[in-house]
Amino acid sequence: ETTFHINFMIKILNSEFIKSATKKNEYPSNTSLAEFAFFGRSNAGKSSLINLLLNRKNLVKVGSRPGMTQSVNFFLINAVVESSSKKTPFILTDLPGYGYAKLNKDSIKNIDVMLYEYCTNRKNLKKMFLLMDIRRDVAEAELKTIDFFKEHEIQTIVVATKADKIAKTTIQNRVKELENSFYDIPVISTSTLKGYGKKEIISMIELELRD
Repeated sequence: ETTFHINFMIKILNSEFIKSATKKNEYPSNTSLAEFAFFGRSNAGKSSLINLLLNRKNLVKVGSRPGMTQSVNFFLINAVVESSSKKTPFILTDLPGYGYAKLNKDSIKNIDVMLYEYCTNRKNLKKMFLLMDIRRDVAEAELKTIDFFKEHEIQTIVVATKADKIAKTTIQNRVKELENSFYDIPVISTSTLKGYGKKEIISMIELELRD
C-alpha cells in the first residue's frame, strides 16, 4: 500500500490561464518555474480535478463531451503573492486527452505529436499525473504511456479518478490492484465530488517545490 506523508502547507492563492499551444515554439518562454502536467483518457475527469486543485469552478472548461482538450494549456499558479509569503509560483499544464474514438486519425496524430514535443522539451517538468477512471481496467495504452514516461525519466503518479463511483470500502483494494498493474508506480484515488485526493496531490507538488 502506498502511503503519503502529508504536511499540507502550500496554498493555492491564485491561478491564471497563460496560453494554449499546439507546438513547442508557442510554449511559455518562462522556463525557470517548476511544471506539473496532467494527462489522461478523455472523460477521466481531468478538467474537474484541476479546477478542484486550484479552488476554481471554471478556470479549466469542463467539456460537455470527451475529447474537448486538443491543445497544451498552461496555467500560472501563485504568481502574485505578498512579499512575506513563501508561496512559490509554478506552472500547471493540462494536456490533451487520449482514447476518444470520435476524433479523426489526423487529430489523433496531431495530439500524439504535441505530447511527444511537450514531454521532450519541458526541462522543468517535475511530475506527470496520469489520470484514469478507477473503474476501468488498465489497457495497453496506459502501459505504453508509462513506459514512454520512464524512458524520458519523467516522474509519474497515477491518479485514479471518480472514486466516489465505487464503494468506499473497496477503494484501497482497487488502488493496490492498479499499483500492481503499473509495477508499483504510486496511485492516488480521487473524487472531485467528495474531495478525495486533493491534499495528496498538492502535497506531492509542494515536496517538489521545496527541493
